[in-house]
Amino acid sequence: MLAGAGLGVWAASQWNLAERTSTDTLSQSHLPPDPALPPSQSVLPASAPDTDVDVLVARLGEMQSELLRLNALGERLVKMSGLDSDDFDFSAPPPQGGPGNGPVRDYTIKELVSELGNMIDLIEDRSRKLERLEASLSQRNLRALALAPVWPVRSGYISSPYGYRIHPIRKTRQFHAGVDFAAKRGSPILAVADGVVDFSGWRKGYGRVIDIRHANGLVTRYAHNDANLVQVGQRVRKGEQIGKIGSSGLATGAHLHFEVLRDGKTQDPLTYLDSTPRPTTLAAVPGERAG
Repeated sequence: MLAGAGLGVWAASQWNLAERTSTDTLSQSHLPPDPALPPSQSVLPASAPDTDVDVLVARLGEMQSELLRLNALGERLVKMSGLDSDDFDFSAPPPQGGPGNGPVRDYTIKELVSELGNMIDLIEDRSRKLERLEASLSQRNLRALALAPVWPVRSGYISSPYGYRIHPIRKTRQFHAGVDFAAKRGSPILAVADGVVDFSGWRKGYGRVIDIRHANGLVTRYAHNDANLVQVGQRVRKGEQIGKIGSSGLATGAHLHFEVLRDGKTQDPLTYLDSTPRPTTLAAVPGERAG
């Protein structure tokens, strides 16, 4: 890490040196020559001792090292965030340009020290911000890993997908807000991700139902259960059993009705589940049909 405090003290000392040098030069330029001194000697101070130049070079080397570290950190953040590396290429200098016919003037020592001080402040500021961004991205990725879903049943098959269908009991074309998994009565219902139980009880049509609220703003719903094994406010872990598959409510047989909601609106559950392997197919129980 760049030694910001040391650089700041050094920059201030160089600023004072430049001011003292400028003041001494102006005041002593009006003095008459000292007859005791040989003609080759002068009372004027040197403009910049070699030791100051060496320190300047050393500080510039430290700044270059810190910039290399920031470039490596930036490249790592681009990969973590999924940004296009061509848009954020830390291995190449930023593109710049302009007409070449402007006035030219060399830096004074005072101006150079001021520019270095500003550069030090900018590097330290960017370093802090990039490190905070890295910590935030790491935390987000850990949360995403914890929320990577598992399937809500260990075995079974999809007996009714998301979307419009003929309702198995009412015999009318209605929108099906979830996915039905046909499975054996009493088999485990699993929480697809970490979360907190928002509802556990009976709802008209759903029968016994469980709602779980997750950290990413999603709510998952598990319905037609034979039994609910969790209570409101209880924290659950991904893959934990929360109930048993049944046929409570409007259902023609044992199955799990599974929904995913964002801001109260249903989403296709398979867009969240298809990133993980599907459960082993289980033959339908004779005489039973999901609804």
